[in-house]
Amino acid sequence: MRHANDLTFKLITPEDAAELLVFETQEREWFEQYIEARPQSFYTPQGTTQHIIECLALNAQRRMSPLLIRKRGTIVGRANLRDMQNGQGKVGYRIGEQACGHGIAQRALHFLINEARSVYRLNTLSAIVSVDNGASRRVLEKVGFEAGEKLPDYSLVAGLRLDSVLYKKDIS
Repeated sequence: MRHANDLTFKLITPEDAAELLVFETQEREWFEQYIEARPQSFYTPQGTTQHIIECLALNAQRRMSPLLIRKRGTIVGRANLRDMQNGQGKVGYRIGEQACGHGIAQRALHFLINEARSVYRLNTLSAIVSVDNGASRRVLEKVGFEAGEKLPDYSLVAGLRLDSVLYKKDIS
């Protein structure tokens, strides 16, 4: 378990399934305004457990680092390194509505960058964000990610195809 002030970043485990399901269900409407929806099957005890098992299988292959973000013991978000190969990886995060605006996403990105560099020896990180998700774009830019390629109609958010932007950061 790793700490950043009052935040804890912890590898997700099957024991987290029930609490994660409650968090994801409570935050579902919030998340789906800005990011692609999870499949309906995720929102069951079996679906959440299966999701965690799949994430941990990728973690065992060193292709993903699926983390829970807790503030004073309560889940406030997720942060992931994924698609890690050939010195590159992708970052992703989702922060609950009440936790937004407190610097948690920025701290999560700093944590992921450090883990990508020191644990996984990655050189480059990327993230894909819809052009309509200004808050996430600002967070990425604050930690040094640079906007690059535009991806027309890339994301499906709230039933609409949205243009996205590929962000990259050299961490070597």
